[in-house]
Amino acid sequence: MTTSLKNKIALVTGASSGLGREIAQLLATRGARVFGTARNPNTASPIPGVEMIAMDVTDDASVTEAVQSIVQKAGTIQLLVNNAGYALSGSVEETSLMEARQQFETNFFGVLRVTSAVLPGMRQAGLGRIANISSVVGFLPSPFMPMYAASKHAVEGYTESLDHEVRSFGVRALLIEPSYTKSNIAHSGQEAAARLSAYAANRERSSQTVKKGIENGDEALLVAEAVFTALTAHSPRLRYPVGKGIALSRLRRWLPADLFDRAIRKELKLQ
Repeated sequence: MTTSLKNKIALVTGASSGLGREIAQLLATRGARVFGTARNPNTASPIPGVEMIAMDVTDDASVTEAVQSIVQKAGTIQLLVNNAGYALSGSVEETSLMEARQQFETNFFGVLRVTSAVLPGMRQAGLGRIANISSVVGFLPSPFMPMYAASKHAVEGYTESLDHEVRSFGVRALLIEPSYTKSNIAHSGQEAAARLSAYAANRERSSQTVKKGIENGDEALLVAEAVFTALTAHSPRLRYPVGKGIALSRLRRWLPADLFDRAIRKELKLQ
């Protein structure tokens, strides 16, 4: 695959704001015909060069209808960016099974649902790239965001396995791993309904660390550029850590486990 996106058909989920919007806009400026998704595209601000369509990644019929409409309008989808998702905060004990299921329904099964709808066309065409937006918490622990971390760990295992399955068809599945990024994730996230006083102090310290990290995080454009590289590289890597995530990836790989454990607790100010 060349670095030109001219005549390429791209689908970006969760494109109404934040990272998804930045990714969709960049791919459009680089020459792709981009379709972005939102649950209600009528309320989303227009993105130059991006055609917004309705899709709820948690609904089979919605995903099928959206993908079929794109194929009818433009032909086979060659580039897929699974970006739709949200962050659920709260300790394991504070998180209900329903809340955990909802987190996975969007962050993991949403990826599975959209990929399954797009993949047959890619396989038959013998060409395709799937970029799944993971996170550094796809390979790191995330105290007080355990379901978010678990969903991203699931995306990592799924994507690596999928990549081996489809490579012989000319299709690649790849992971983008941002660290703290300036985005709306802190505002669009959800909190577990239960609040236990036993966790209050550590939860609050951890939450403040995360908020400051996002405020001082990498620019969303940096993530979009990593997606572009993954979609166009002649010999792509499986994982693309972004910005501060590059150093974290190396530390996770090479730092002794006990030192890494202490570093996590120190960073989040956990007693």
